[in-house]
Amino acid sequence: MAHALEHHRSGEIGHFPSRSDRIYFSADAWHFLIRGGQSMGPYTNIHEAKLALKSYIITLANLQIAFHRPCEEDHHMAPQQRTSIAH
Repeated sequence: MAHALEHHRSGEIGHFPSRSDRIYFSADAWHFLIRGGQSMGPYTNIHEAKLALKSYIITLANLQIAFHRPCEEDHHMAPQQRTSIAH
C-alpha cells in the first residue's frame, strides 16, 4: 500500500518529488518543509516530525474544504442574492 503522503495533489500531473523528502534532520532536531520552503520544527524525533507533517496536511485540507463549502444561508437564497464571499 502506498503511503498517504505519496499521492498526487489535486491538479498534479506526472512525476513529483517524494513527500518524505520534506522531513530532514538539522541542528540536532527534526524538521519538515512546507510550500514556499518554510521549515516547521524542531521535533525531537522523526516520528514526531511525521505526525506533525500529517497533522499539518490534514489541517490544510480541512481548511480548504471549509473555505469552499457554501454557507447554509446561501442555500435558501435566490442565486442573485448569494454572495461571492466564502464563509
